[in-house]
Amino acid sequence: MSLSIHSAASSPADEPSLGSFRDPRTFVRVFVGAFLRDVHSFYPGCRMESIPAPLGVRTAKTAGEPPEPGDGIGFEMTDEDDDRTTAVWVSLFGTWHRLVPERPLGLGAQDRRLIRAVAAVLELNFQILFRRSRMSILQLRRGMPEDHYVAACLEPSAYAPTAWASSRIAEAILTLRTMALSTYENRRVSTGALILGAAGDHPDEGRRSTSAEAIQFGAELTSLKSLQRLCDGRRTVFLIDRAGKLADVVDVQRWADRDDGSTGGEKSTAPGPDVPCARIYAAHARATRSGGDVCLVLSPNQEIKVFADGMQAFVFAHGRWRALDVESKFAVWREALANPRLARVLFQAALDLAEERQGGLLVVVVDPSRAVGRLLDPRDVVDFEAEPEAEPEPSPGRESGPALYVVDPWDATAAGEPPVVDSLTKRSIHYLAGSRSLLTLDASVVEALASLDGALVADGDGRLLAFGAILRHDALSRPQTMAEGARTTAAIVASRFGPVLKVSEDGIVSCFLDGVRVWDL
Repeated sequence: MSLSIHSAASSPADEPSLGSFRDPRTFVRVFVGAFLRDVHSFYPGCRMESIPAPLGVRTAKTAGEPPEPGDGIGFEMTDEDDDRTTAVWVSLFGTWHRLVPERPLGLGAQDRRLIRAVAAVLELNFQILFRRSRMSILQLRRGMPEDHYVAACLEPSAYAPTAWASSRIAEAILTLRTMALSTYENRRVSTGALILGAAGDHPDEGRRSTSAEAIQFGAELTSLKSLQRLCDGRRTVFLIDRAGKLADVVDVQRWADRDDGSTGGEKSTAPGPDVPCARIYAAHARATRSGGDVCLVLSPNQEIKVFADGMQAFVFAHGRWRALDVESKFAVWREALANPRLARVLFQAALDLAEERQGGLLVVVVDPSRAVGRLLDPRDVVDFEAEPEAEPEPSPGRESGPALYVVDPWDATAAGEPPVVDSLTKRSIHYLAGSRSLLTLDASVVEALASLDGALVADGDGRLLAFGAILRHDALSRPQTMAEGARTTAAIVASRFGPVLKVSEDGIVSCFLDGVRVWDL
């Protein structure tokens, strides 16, 4: 079936009328609507406003003029700022729109790359529609549309108008998505794939060549049940070569280190962003620092994690894709603390808690003397010393006698009645953390302290003030704040005393500064 774009008046009299579909403006609205809808799927809270063309921009055609075959959708994007943008201007078919994100952090470099990727996939759809591309439209219909946007962001060449083969990343995403729907021996499947980039230079490739019997890595492989347990995604992953074939199964830690004694390889010194990652997936991130490699993992939580450029770039969770932009968010958190070491320790602990689906609240108070008594119960402070209680006065009308006292349960010389042991409280183990610094504690210990019910509180130098503390926020909360959940309310109030990281049990990390949620990760 061919599509002809003409005005309704030029249609032959004997041809059935297609109504509004003959109007070229309807054709344009389909593409513009698809673009705005799909951008909104990644940024649900963003606003999209139609605006006139920016000053100095001349458009080749108006939105009502029918596009010619091969012209393309005419995508353009302009930033409002040079650094992090609070909004971007985009143009399709000469119609300009302003995209304004809901979050205060604005749009980072990764967000802008993703918006360009959405336009690139729509551009390819346009070229296929007018038969200007060798790719079949069916290849773009495999999987969810958002899968192709993620793939186009990581591998733009696979969605160029001249492309003809399916994207290896999109095929891998579809494969992992299919595996997530099945079980093996009554257990959920977890797996992963490391896709070699076009510019990779790996020491192992000289001795490891893809077998002539290698098969394409795609959703069809999910019918092989034994294959689903061949790698677990955490220690081992499938190796996908540049032709999209299943070349090998590798240990991701060993691959990331590039340390193979049989070939005399040395550890990789490839540059990469200094951004924390959940410890269990640190090797996956390091494996993608160079060469354009991409690592995908289907986690035991049935999330699809995507690692690229040395950090986690995307995650599919709770029914939708999210662009993480970890580098920009970590930069905001590090700047708020003005202590890079402490910022890394707490950020790392938050990521590890989120991966284990444990909630937590990590608070850094700027002025401890202001926080104790208002935000913190003094008895929750690990170095707090209570004043000794005065002896009770004898009851009126009663003769004075031997003083009543509580027998020390640990006094071996005490005689008489068996000692009455008061129930132990959390304050009984405060000595374990007294005068300790988060900068000297092991990462696993910091994570354990942060996982306790309540908040982990430190000062700006990293000195541990409290753990498992129930924050005082009822009197400090505003009515609209109390409408939030208990942990969110505590995070909002605590952020007025200093930066806060809140970890939800659904795996989302949020940053609060000055009573405002700045970002979600």
